[in-house]
Amino acid sequence: MIRDGLYIGLMSGTSMDGIDAALVRLHRGRPELLRALVHPWPEALVGRLRALSGGSTTLTELGELDHLCGLAFAEAAQRLLQEAGVEPGAV
Repeated sequence: MIRDGLYIGLMSGTSMDGIDAALVRLHRGRPELLRALVHPWPEALVGRLRALSGGSTTLTELGELDHLCGLAFAEAAQRLLQEAGVEPGAV
């Protein structure tokens, strides 16, 4: 069973219209949505991700894009916490 506390959920779909972020409190197994937002993808990154559908890329490019996606997700999480007035250590 998941412990009571604050949790962040992050996801993005294939449309790449933004990163969905949610801050949820779990208490006795029940979720409560505290805050949600859609954080925009950096435009330059979206262009590079869309170019992947062309079929040819390198392992280096994939690694770099993975890193940049991680940074974008981190920005979304930081913005979510800031807007909710929650310190990162509380999650």
